[in-house]
Amino acid sequence: MIGHGGAQHTPRAGLSARYHARMAPTVLYLERTIDASHVIPDHPGKCGRLHGHTYRFQVWLSGDVPADGDGMLVDFYDIKQQIDAWDHQHLNDMVSFVPTAELLAAEMQQRILQLLDARNVTHAGCIIRLWETPSSWAQVGTLSGAAAAELIPTAVSVGMER
Repeated sequence: MIGHGGAQHTPRAGLSARYHARMAPTVLYLERTIDASHVIPDHPGKCGRLHGHTYRFQVWLSGDVPADGDGMLVDFYDIKQQIDAWDHQHLNDMVSFVPTAELLAAEMQQRILQLLDARNVTHAGCIIRLWETPSSWAQVGTLSGAAAAELIPTAVSVGMER
């Protein structure tokens, strides 16, 4: 193929192999904020009434970048799309369960793990920490690999305040 200035250009064959040769097990981090409403049916306190939150998602991903891919574990854009699907929505209408912070974090983890699975990522791990208020969060998941374990505790945790 003739490129700019008449120079011969060939498609970037072997690009995946070049990325793979340099890629060690990888950890990604993304933070995203959305606004959404929900109701916790039969809750005795404020959560039993329609109300909203500015939810902050913290996402940690780990795994091996596929050798035959584009050099990415996953595109940040794809993660943002999953989270943004809930932005300015009534969460009771978006999910088939009672939208507690714990269950929303678990659901988002499953959605993002599906992205990794579709990209054939091996040794995939995913932690979702969902902040419901500035002082309250729920966390689900684990990362894979020794390097990942050093970066963040791998536990299922729940913040204290609602």
